[in-house]
Amino acid sequence: MNEIKKGIIIGLLLTCVYSIGAYIYKYQVKKKTEIQIKNRKNNETSKENAEKDIDTQNLQNENDKIINGYRHKNGYVYKWSDNEKSSFVKRSLGYEKRFSKTASQEELDNGLKSEYCDAIKEIEKVDQKTVPGTDIPFRKATYTQVDDAYKKYLQKIAQIRQVVSIIKPDNLDNEIYFETRIKCWYKGTNWNNANSKFKHLARDFYSAEVNDYYK
Repeated sequence: MNEIKKGIIIGLLLTCVYSIGAYIYKYQVKKKTEIQIKNRKNNETSKENAEKDIDTQNLQNENDKIINGYRHKNGYVYKWSDNEKSSFVKRSLGYEKRFSKTASQEELDNGLKSEYCDAIKEIEKVDQKTVPGTDIPFRKATYTQVDDAYKKYLQKIAQIRQVVSIIKPDNLDNEIYFETRIKCWYKGTNWNNANSKFKHLARDFYSAEVNDYYK
């Protein structure tokens, strides 16, 4: 009888030990799983934050975000490139050296019409989401590349206007009669207007060398 009781007690003890061991094991597995899930969520959150918030220019504005390798800025989407610097340089394009101060209106119109109209045609490509001077869509170019191309052609437009206005004065703040004569008008672009904080104005690309040349 004592042997039977002893066996029962040992059996109960073994059952308790097994149950406790099983509980501890399940608890450890559960905690490990919770930690793994938490770490995975943290990693996913970090990755999402990196994609959305990585920005070498402190892009915090809702209108300027990096999402899945693309820069979404003011309603336009560009390829994202980290730490890209502008290659555009403000300079005199030398139009003043092609025309004397006594050049006739006809000489100016004929000599500058083609370049002026071509520059307008190229700069207006931004409203078709294409890089000026190319057939490259915005999604395959960075914002800096688009902006540089825009400034390149706006510099041409500005300095042609500047030369014409000095030799045959136009009111650059109102109607530009040179444009009326050659039937090409630069009225700005929707793309440039959308970048209101960094909007490019033609007068910002006038050249001091042009003014000095015709003094």
